[in-house]
Amino acid sequence: MERVIMWIAFYNPRGVGDVLMLMCQDVPSQEIAIEEVGDVTHLYHRETRETVGYNIHNVSNLVTIEGQGPVKLTAGQIERINQNLYDKNFATIDYQDEAKIVVGYVDSCQPMENSDHLNITQTRVDDAEEARQIVCGASNVRSGMRVVVALPGAVMPDGSVISPGELRGYASYGMLCSAYELGLDPDRQRPGILEIKDSVPLGTPIDEITPADFA
Repeated sequence: MERVIMWIAFYNPRGVGDVLMLMCQDVPSQEIAIEEVGDVTHLYHRETRETVGYNIHNVSNLVTIEGQGPVKLTAGQIERINQNLYDKNFATIDYQDEAKIVVGYVDSCQPMENSDHLNITQTRVDDAEEARQIVCGASNVRSGMRVVVALPGAVMPDGSVISPGELRGYASYGMLCSAYELGLDPDRQRPGILEIKDSVPLGTPIDEITPADFA
């Protein structure tokens, strides 16, 4: 199967200045090398030389970025950024603006053997696709509930990136989210997985969900 590279964009002008950070791999800092050409810093793996990301300095000279933290880029913005990379002999990026934190449905939920709190769920985010296996430790997770799913490549409000993983030998392709993890409940008044009303369609992005959609 062809490996899919997922690009994630960050912009934090107050914290780091006018720099757009583009990342496609989560690599320990000690394994990263850099090369700089003009306003572009190329980050790559020291051994494999695979690209880890780019930092585009003075990015406002190229495009106007709305918001801060994880940001979505338009096709026009990507075109200008890629032209800038091409002009400096760097590989361009294949950025896909797809929602990564969306409403899903737990088809099944089974306790994990030899664990007192972990469950193995089969969860869908689209009626037309097969369920994906996601391991979850929340006490309220159950079959038949609508939830918010952070898919691989999702950037959480705390800056962490969701990657495919494994827990006690079981593969997990995403995360079922609590309101706290989504930045919607800083005081932790809603423990456990955030449940969504059945009326909300699968695949609805998190930024289209309101408190009225909470079950």
